[in-house]
Amino acid sequence: MMKRMELLKSILLSLLVVLSLLLTWNVWSYQPASNLYDESETTVENVAIAEERTTRDLIQPSRFLVHGEVAVSGTSDENNINTLNSLMQEWNIYNVQQNNSFDEADFQNIVHGPNRIEVLYPAGIPFSAYRDILTFENTNLPEDTFDRLVIDVSGQEDTPFTVYFVHYENRVIYEGRVDSTHLEDLNRVIVSNAPAIYTPLFAYETGDRTIYLPVERREYTKYHYRMTTIDINLFRRALFQNPETVEMNQFGSSRDQYFDQSSNLMEVDRNSNTLSYVNPSAELSTVGRAGDLFQKSRRFVNEHEGWVDTYYLYDLDAMDQEITFRMHEQGLPVFNDNGAAEVYQEWGETRIHQYARSYLSKQFETPVSADAVSIGSGYDAIEAIESIENYNPERLQDVTVGYYMTRDSNGSEYILDPVWYYKYNDSWARVPVIGGGDPVGLE
Repeated sequence: MMKRMELLKSILLSLLVVLSLLLTWNVWSYQPASNLYDESETTVENVAIAEERTTRDLIQPSRFLVHGEVAVSGTSDENNINTLNSLMQEWNIYNVQQNNSFDEADFQNIVHGPNRIEVLYPAGIPFSAYRDILTFENTNLPEDTFDRLVIDVSGQEDTPFTVYFVHYENRVIYEGRVDSTHLEDLNRVIVSNAPAIYTPLFAYETGDRTIYLPVERREYTKYHYRMTTIDINLFRRALFQNPETVEMNQFGSSRDQYFDQSSNLMEVDRNSNTLSYVNPSAELSTVGRAGDLFQKSRRFVNEHEGWVDTYYLYDLDAMDQEITFRMHEQGLPVFNDNGAAEVYQEWGETRIHQYARSYLSKQFETPVSADAVSIGSGYDAIEAIESIENYNPERLQDVTVGYYMTRDSNGSEYILDPVWYYKYNDSWARVPVIGGGDPVGLE
């Protein structure tokens, strides 16, 4: 009887040990589910199309302005912007908090007053993403976005200076502090010779918005590129759950459709070298955090290493869960009538709903005999914009020089022409020419 009891005890002890080991293994191997997005519904196969990109690679100012005591000058040159970025990356920003004690006059002075460096971004930048670009001492940053950063350089070099994070349209300001040791470099490298180095600007008022534009004409380089196309099968393998079961229909000589049993659809337009993927089962969402939208959109393209050339965040709509990254050339945005210069995503609750992009990549620049184009001044651009029928200045949001990308008549090259663009009612368009004609140069 005693032997039987001892045997039962041994068996029970062994079972408890095994159970303990299983529980320990479950604890160690458990990973909480992320609600950022469902990876099983996006990229399903290890496909390397081009490159991965970091947050720092994808977020870049469109330009910065230096407000002196009287004059304002600015630049969109990529090298100048990178110089400022390098100085800012040395900072440790602390004591970030919202500023609620200002009226409209205070707001205008904070953003456009003298002794300021005004750094403009083309889209709302989430604080959570900007943490990957600059160093913040605060552990909890606002769940908010900003579209310009204003640096107050008026202080003494032994006193911490203020950095303002501004959402211009919403009139929201957060401010932080930076140690005074960095102020000398800012003034020496960026501010002191600004009128001589950067482009002189004038202010154009559009109701509650001030847009700064160049006083004089200037020349921009016109580019000719030989492009290569990315193998469509790489996208088929990356975007469909079971790529081997995907079927294809051809529509004429230039359009193909790929689809599977789940009704996922990828349409390829060979005339424009663009593709559009739609996952109709993704539940559409109208609520989401801007930071989550940026991170999941970046990770989604990273999973198939789908970044080519130079693309920066250009539009972010957290309410409708839409995001656009735009091609840039020498710091200027590139536009194309068929979407061949952008990467667009629309997201559902956890899964991609729509993914539209070019499958082109620059191969090499081709030499041309004349590659400089003279662009009209900001005054010329405003005169042309004001000539538009039913123009309302309060709906004008931005004006900038960008590149208009077209395909040459032989189809072998793509041409990037410098052209004035304006943002009106949340849409970008080429500035028209008074009396019609070619918008290049506003002549």
